[in-house]
Amino acid sequence: MRERYKIVIRNNGLREYDREQVKYVFESSSAKDAVRRVKCVYTNAERNGRRISYYAKQFLEAVAISAETDIAEVK
Repeated sequence: MRERYKIVIRNNGLREYDREQVKYVFESSSAKDAVRRVKCVYTNAERNGRRISYYAKQFLEAVAISAETDIAEVK
């Protein structure tokens, strides 16, 4: 099984500022955990009134899509 979400995390290409906004996602241990962490980053940003940069949002979407694809392949 290929773990696409790990490839996206490893090859993120984010600037230091953007990486700091989404660092919680880098610690994901599985595809399900990655999806959960992406949701947490969005929820925390909304709750605290912070904006997520465009590139960080693109990264979060890529991680979520690749993780969901990994989950769908397992079934």
